[in-house]
Amino acid sequence: MYRLYNILAKFKVWLLTCFSPLWSTYLRIRGVKVGKSFTCIGRPGVNIKRGTTIRFGDYVTLCNSGMANPVSELGRCRFATLAKRAEIILHDRVGLSSCLICAAARIEIGDNTIIGGGVMIFDTDFHEPLPHGGWGSDAMSVSAPVKIGNGCFIGARAIILKGVTIGDGVVVGAGAVITRDIPSYSIAYGNPAIYKLRNSTPS
Repeated sequence: MYRLYNILAKFKVWLLTCFSPLWSTYLRIRGVKVGKSFTCIGRPGVNIKRGTTIRFGDYVTLCNSGMANPVSELGRCRFATLAKRAEIILHDRVGLSSCLICAAARIEIGDNTIIGGGVMIFDTDFHEPLPHGGWGSDAMSVSAPVKIGNGCFIGARAIILKGVTIGDGVVVGAGAVITRDIPSYSIAYGNPAIYKLRNSTPS
C-alpha cells in the first residue's frame, strides 16, 4: 500500500510538471520574461506593474505544490513589482519553493541559488512615515536594492530586508532575518542575523 501511495504521489508531481508550458505561457501573458527549460509545479502568483520587469533566466524552477515539496504547503511562489522601473531578476538555475518576492527598486538573485518555503524578500519598507503622523504608501521612497549572490541556500521562513547584499555561497538559516550585508561563504542565522565565515567566530 505504501509503495502504491509513493507511485501515485510521483505521478501527481509528474502530471503537475507537465503543465509547466501552460504556466510559462501564463507568466509571459502577464508580462514576465521566461527563459528556456522553465519548470513550474503548480500555479505561481504574479502582480507586475506596467513599466516594470520580472525576468527568469534559464532552468528556473518554481515549486508551488506540497505534492512536490512539503514546505510548499505554505503557499504559492508570488512575485510583485510595486513601483515604476522596479525589477525582479532571477538568473539561471534558481529554485524557489513557496516564497514571496516584492520589489519597488530591484531584487536580483544569482545563478544556482535555492530559496526555501515561506521565504520573504523585500527591497522596501512599503510605507513611509508622514511629517504630521500616519503612514504613506510610496514604496519607492523607502526602498533599496537587494542582491543575492550565486550558489546561496536560503532556509525556510527567512526574511531578507531592503538594502542587503548577500555574497556567493552563503547559507541563510531557517527563520533568519537579514538586515545587513553578508559576505561570501558565510553562514547567517538569528534575528537580527549574525554571521560567521568558515572557521571563524560569529560577527
